[in-house]
Amino acid sequence: MVIEAFDTPFRKKCAVLGFFVLVGFPFVASGYFVHIANLIAISCIGALALNLLCGNAGLLSLGHAGFMASGAFTTAIMTLHFKMPIWIVLPVSGVVGAMLGFIAGLPSLRLKGIYLGLSTLAMHHLIHYGCSEYQFHGGFGFGIRIEDPRIGPLILADDRVWYFVLWVLVGLTALYIKNLLRSRPGRAWIAIHNRDIAAEIIGINIGYYKVLAFIVSSMITAMAGSLYSYYTNVASIDEYSFMLTIYYLAMIIVGGMGSILGSLMGAFLITILPFTFLYIFDFFEVSGVMKNFFFAVRSGIFGVVIILFLLIEPLGLAEIWRRVRTFFQLWPFRFKPLQVTKR
Repeated sequence: MVIEAFDTPFRKKCAVLGFFVLVGFPFVASGYFVHIANLIAISCIGALALNLLCGNAGLLSLGHAGFMASGAFTTAIMTLHFKMPIWIVLPVSGVVGAMLGFIAGLPSLRLKGIYLGLSTLAMHHLIHYGCSEYQFHGGFGFGIRIEDPRIGPLILADDRVWYFVLWVLVGLTALYIKNLLRSRPGRAWIAIHNRDIAAEIIGINIGYYKVLAFIVSSMITAMAGSLYSYYTNVASIDEYSFMLTIYYLAMIIVGGMGSILGSLMGAFLITILPFTFLYIFDFFEVSGVMKNFFFAVRSGIFGVVIILFLLIEPLGLAEIWRRVRTFFQLWPFRFKPLQVTKR
């Protein structure tokens, strides 16, 4: 497979430079910024999973937070009661997410659009209710404590160690989805997204591939939830409200539906936005009342951002990046129409 990033000498240099920046970042940045980078990495994995379902397969899901919660609480149960290591817990969390995704995907055989979205929202509330019952009736009022995972002699306790683990997983997830979209299921999902009736006419089993999209997306999402619970050392149902689904929808809409790069860019922007506002507030010494007001209305701010992108640039940041890249590829030799001289 030819990787586009290495097509030209200039791109090779940029890729090498980007690699060294990523590797060197945790050694020069403070722990606070490394922590933000780790949160961005987990958001990237979740956004890639949701974009696979909504952007590529064209299936609306409002249950993303519920699938993340399933992975987090599977991790909590297996580490608390069975003392399982991370290399067992992470795949099992994915299997649990895949099974829930299979159940959530069954309505897609009959439903489309907002009606399918409402069925996945019902799935979110079922998972949320089950997890909250386990948390509060089990005596874990403030969440279930999860110990730092261990991979052989390596203990994942330091943010800098987590940085390398998480960003390697982001790269593997992006590569997996990129190859998956080039395979038969990926082509089927794109065909179903574009024209589902035409896809069925040419022999694609649209029901099978719709459910498969839910299974794969939910599996990756649950594993992202598992990683988040390991990283924060706690599994709390308060972290997985419906607003989390809205944030992830904002990531893929702002970044670009159906784009791997868009998923990464959207996850970066939406995750870093609250921290950016806090930095601005601290820099200008804004009062605590204004900070509290911001956190009260930040969901509305994300809603405004989504509306602006839908109106101004529906294809998201990925399309803006494509236009900028094309401009500099042609600059300074921009295309000019030939002047026809009259004889």
